[in-house]
Amino acid sequence: MSKMLTKEDLAKYPFLDQSAAFIAGYNLTLSDLTAPAYSGVVDRAVERVRRSIEGGAGAATLNLGDTETEILSYPLALALVYASGARWLVNRFATSEAKRCEELLKMEAAPKLAEIAKSSFGWKVDLEDLRLEWERLTFRLGLADYLEVAPQFHSPSWKLTNKYVDKGYVFLDTKDFSRLLAENLKLRIIRKSGEEEAKNFELPAALQPHLSGILGLLEGKKELYEDEFPEGVVDEARPPCIVAIANDLRAGKSLSHMARFAITTFMLNVGESVDGVLKLFSNVADFDEGKARYQVEHIAGMTGSRTKYAPPKCEVLRSFGLCVEPDKLCATVSHPLNYYKRRVRAGPATSAPRGEDGRRGGRKGAQGRHR
Repeated sequence: MSKMLTKEDLAKYPFLDQSAAFIAGYNLTLSDLTAPAYSGVVDRAVERVRRSIEGGAGAATLNLGDTETEILSYPLALALVYASGARWLVNRFATSEAKRCEELLKMEAAPKLAEIAKSSFGWKVDLEDLRLEWERLTFRLGLADYLEVAPQFHSPSWKLTNKYVDKGYVFLDTKDFSRLLAENLKLRIIRKSGEEEAKNFELPAALQPHLSGILGLLEGKKELYEDEFPEGVVDEARPPCIVAIANDLRAGKSLSHMARFAITTFMLNVGESVDGVLKLFSNVADFDEGKARYQVEHIAGMTGSRTKYAPPKCEVLRSFGLCVEPDKLCATVSHPLNYYKRRVRAGPATSAPRGEDGRRGGRKGAQGRHR
């Protein structure tokens, strides 16, 4: 164990390589954890998963007086999440753990944050003390490491043009660096779920009742699933902002990068195919199918980091001037996908925004649901 990292740190940040090494020292299997001696570990693992479903803050129940339970419960919680086979739960758990860790990371000293980044994520990072007129930048992070995570954030502040960059490094303050670390944890959990090992392992029979309880709770929250959409794309359910961008594409207008990103991510997430998205852009004067296909496939999670990107939130679209002609439903949602989901559930309505051809009825789109 690094001299800088304590046993309490391993409990706070169980994703660390040092935490994995600590667990390996116990020489335990998942079946071993079903023994009565580890009932507290199982209870804590189930609690972590349940809190992620219910939206609870896992950090509030962190028990540093029982570090072994905290450390051992993390991989078991992951096993339960992956065994569920529910992508929504994977995303929810990843987000919950990332938020919990971010709050703790922001309170750590800079050397410890750098150690975590280097030892567990392999980041190229150094400590700095760059004092600018408006901020103090403490970390110097390799550009490649920054770009692996930062595109997940759609706020303009994360663009390289709004960061201090010098000789292949991005300079960051503690708050932003902690946010990057937490987001990388989230990506790690999500990517792991797609690996064969996570897909194919068998949960011990003694843990199946706990999984059944989690699935039951999940079923009760089914209305919250952001990735449950009907087969095909329902034109009339699209929010006004997406309809406006689609109309501009149909007219062959040149769009901003954010407008292109917004409609691409939206359409992919509601079930449109890569070819269907490319067809939307075919009228634009600078359309290059080869380049466009590469970009769309990257956003779809088919290449690169294998992460499927979500559309920007409504507040981000507003900041870029892309929120146009909002209707009554717009005032009640904070994300274009939530608008779409609620409009689909409501069915045809006279107030639904028209598609670019004036239809109110849905059309047949790419088959299959967002997974």
